Amino acid sequence: MENMTRLTVSVSENRVATVTISNPALQNMTPAAVNELNALLPRLKADDIRAVFFAGDDPDYFIRHFPVEEVDASAPGNGSTCEAHKDDVFLEIENLPKPVIAALDGSAAGDGLEFAMAYDIRVAKDGPYRFGLTEILTSILSGAGGTQRLPQLVDRKHALEVMRRARLMSPRQAFEYGLVEVLVPAEDKETALQRAQGIAADMAGRSPLAVADIKMLVRQAQAPVSSDVLRQESRLFADVLATETAQRLMREIAADHKQSRQTGPQVANIGL
Repeated sequence: MENMTRLTVSVSENRVATVTISNPALQNMTPAAVNELNALLPRLKADDIRAVFFAGDDPDYFIRHFPVEEVDASAPGNGSTCEAHKDDVFLEIENLPKPVIAALDGSAAGDGLEFAMAYDIRVAKDGPYRFGLTEILTSILSGAGGTQRLPQLVDRKHALEVMRRARLMSPRQAFEYGLVEVLVPAEDKETALQRAQGIAADMAGRSPLAVADIKMLVRQAQAPVSSDVLRQESRLFADVLATETAQRLMREIAADHKQSRQTGPQVANIGL
């Protein structure tokens, strides 16, 4: 990590890791950037980090596409300069047992958007930015999981339209399609980075074991519901229920319920 020149990492007191990507002059996803992301993975997996969010330092771009002049340099078995295939690096980030968030205060295309789609949450600022998978313009197809992740986030019809026609989406269109989970209005002073920080801090304050289990189980969800997954859910529920934190919070809530039955509820608690 000492030799990283494209990534800056900081960890806050609330155990949120901020990874800022800076790859001038064009803010591309390059083999060198993929290598630094791969080297960063052990740090992001550490237990002292409970949530991660990525941001770009370019005022116009989160991350741009892979530079066409370096595509060959990224292909396995073709003199690749990537120490790990970007498919594997993106998948490792997707599989982190903690929330991973993108702060999109700029455009993202090609590998930049494919990278962001490996996250749990994408927060975008409404504005003159565009998102898309435009590889078809050079007679190739979207890689790095683009053809697989986009249909999971938007419906199949829109996924085909975006990739086959190289259609660029505005932040609002991306939000309406389901690609972006949180849209910060253009008139708000708040940036996507600031909103992402708040979301990350909120989730970092939750039980890391429960957060990891929820992420894993939801990703396994399918129709019809599988009895095997339900049994796995029950086992994991029992595991988190036995933790000291869960037991303490359950006792506190039980005490509140007991007092409410005796004196009447003082404050409406919709949750518990």
